[in-house]
Amino acid sequence: MIDNNFLDEYEAILQNVERPSRYIGEEFGSYNKDFDSAKAKFLFVFPDKYEIGISNFGHKIIYDLINKQPDLMCDRMYAPDKDFIFLLEKSGKDIYALESKRKPIEFDVIGFGLQYEMCYTTVLKLLELSKIPIFSKDRDDSCPIIMAGGPCVSNPVPMSPFVDIFVIGDGEDINIEILRKTIELKGLSRLDKIKKLSEIEGVYTPLFPKRTSKRIANLTFENHPTNSPIPHFASVHDRAIVELRRGCGRLCRFCQASHINLPIRERKKEDIVNLTKEYVKNTGYDEYSLLSLSSNDHSQIEEILKDLNCYYKGSGINVSLPSQRADKFSLELANLVAGEKKASVTIAPEAGSTRMRDVINKNLSEEQIINATISCIKNGWNKIKYYFVIGLPFETYDDLAQIPALIEKVNLACRKEGLKYPQITCSISVFVPKPHTPFQWARQSTIAEINEKIKYLKDLKEKIKNVRFNFHNPLMSQLEAFFSRGDEKVSKLIYEMYKNGAYLESWDENLDLELYGNIAQKLNIDIEKEASKEFSNDDTLPWDNISYGVDKSWLLAEYNKAKEAVSTIPCEVKCNDCGVCRNLKTRKMLSK
Repeated sequence: MIDNNFLDEYEAILQNVERPSRYIGEEFGSYNKDFDSAKAKFLFVFPDKYEIGISNFGHKIIYDLINKQPDLMCDRMYAPDKDFIFLLEKSGKDIYALESKRKPIEFDVIGFGLQYEMCYTTVLKLLELSKIPIFSKDRDDSCPIIMAGGPCVSNPVPMSPFVDIFVIGDGEDINIEILRKTIELKGLSRLDKIKKLSEIEGVYTPLFPKRTSKRIANLTFENHPTNSPIPHFASVHDRAIVELRRGCGRLCRFCQASHINLPIRERKKEDIVNLTKEYVKNTGYDEYSLLSLSSNDHSQIEEILKDLNCYYKGSGINVSLPSQRADKFSLELANLVAGEKKASVTIAPEAGSTRMRDVINKNLSEEQIINATISCIKNGWNKIKYYFVIGLPFETYDDLAQIPALIEKVNLACRKEGLKYPQITCSISVFVPKPHTPFQWARQSTIAEINEKIKYLKDLKEKIKNVRFNFHNPLMSQLEAFFSRGDEKVSKLIYEMYKNGAYLESWDENLDLELYGNIAQKLNIDIEKEASKEFSNDDTLPWDNISYGVDKSWLLAEYNKAKEAVSTIPCEVKCNDCGVCRNLKTRKMLSK
């Protein structure tokens, strides 16, 4: 039951905002642990709207694992929409944690999940609303420890002035270790607490900088949630989520997730089946998703789906998988996933030409892509989605021309087979160089270059009637590149943007590109120059003191192989000696 005192205090606000259910808590499946009896209190803050944050799988893991500890508690907070903030500030009310309704400053540790660079200004606004000083150096002993984790902390420099400690790598064990340590450290000064926390493996602190290696968690049955809060309205991914595997041995050279999540660790088939059954039973969802960077690479994926399809036959409970890899495409697998609903199939060629796919280490032939597509069309799928990236290193216009040419070859194959043309949607994003990848040294194309390439592709597709191209905003991609590889200049821009009202910038309607340009000019920052900068082999990179286990020399060797369009065999097939297993004293774990 929602506390009447809370309703009395916030009723006027809740009655006048869109979707008040974002702000009331008490969801089915939430822990609602007692605040006062917990020895350590952790507030997990997701710097995006409720419907985004509550769907995030990392959020579900940390929330569940901490709350399973009898003496610890984890509460939640999401970024309120602008209408709620306006009324909150107008009425002089405090922002609050969702379950306990306590002020954020009352917690021992506040942890931000940084999934996307465009959430940085939102973090600063949430600190302001929590009455916590924005800069770490301005906080006193009454303030909680401000922590951040997630893929964006692979380069902690842009957020270092605002965050006390960064968690590098998997969060399953380290978050509990940090909370246990805070219990031991009660009574010490804030500075002494941070210094002691910096000694934990996987913790990086800007005040006491040192080379920090990531933490790796074992994917046990126990550290996977089988329950989670059910949102009061449909969230972005409103389904039960079960993680198949972590890490990806394909090692596409632009993909940060594959490199920072090594080694590959697969869950056992029996664990996946049992976790799915438990999760669906406990939550009541009618859909479950089998999550992985490359789901159909799991060594027992077809057996898993057969078991689950047999168990859920006639129940109306369905499965979803991310996009299919064309070289591992299985018609049986596609049918196991789709059942009777053959709406669309998603395939990710990433680049139009075979040469370019060798450059990025996609390891896909044109024949494999066309054969996978035709197999789908023959078996009832009439909507095909392709993912492509443009502006990749060493890309030529001949490579770009192969994107519409690939569609034409699919249509030609359809004519030969007497098949109706499918409806094809191509989602085309702009390459963003990311830390800890072979392309971390590469430049990003300028806006003029990308716009020219977009026009070129649009002109080529004019004669192809069954395809639609959707292009990602190049200016947004430029900001992502500036943030992801940035140094202290980025911190200054983030702060000034926050001071000028930037908030929830991951939503297009809130992103003010003109304001970015004006403030960058005022700070004498050339965003395009920084984003399109090519690092030299000898440069010290801003993120060099963070290690995800992969040797920098190996990344550089892969970059040089890309220049020659030479691909690398996936590490499931053969160890490439990238350094992860050697440096982190670990190994890949396959289900079979």
